[in-house]
Amino acid sequence: KTGYNAQRTPMDLPIAQLVVNAVQSTETEPIVLSPSSGGSLPLYVFEQELNARVITVPVVNYDNNQHAENENMRVGYLWDGIETMAAIMLLK
Repeated sequence: KTGYNAQRTPMDLPIAQLVVNAVQSTETEPIVLSPSSGGSLPLYVFEQELNARVITVPVVNYDNNQHAENENMRVGYLWDGIETMAAIMLLK
């Protein structure tokens, strides 16, 4: 067997809504909500072992060639990402 078990945190949970609102507070346009995305992260472990919900918030450009030759991140996305992560970290 290869890969990981799938994991999804319902977007209607209070913590998910707090994160959505925090991210939206850093943007002037409506943000895109995607309940699932591709990739191989062992996120199910947090839920299975710690009973904790996981929410990922990507901050890179869509054409970043992740984990490939010429992987990149636009500098503006880096600065925006710092602001986004700060908004999430300041949640109470």
